[in-house]
Amino acid sequence: METNLQPFPFGQKGLIVSGEHPGWSIEIVDDTAETGGYYIFIEDPDPHSPDFMGFDWWLEHAANIPSFIEDMEWQIEWPAAA
Repeated sequence: METNLQPFPFGQKGLIVSGEHPGWSIEIVDDTAETGGYYIFIEDPDPHSPDFMGFDWWLEHAANIPSFIEDMEWQIEWPAAA
């Protein structure tokens, strides 16, 4: 796994290693064809937990993704490119 802020592997799950919600999975989805923007989805690491939680955010521009990640103080591990 490599830790980086850009480029974003759209549609792949990564792991939040620090910042808000460490240990949670993250996925950034390019939804420009449908909504004109980008979704950021995060999920609790245990989807079978009775307190399972997940959140999502919608951003209009890809250029806003780095500052959003910085505001959340996230360090993210993305799968290494195959």
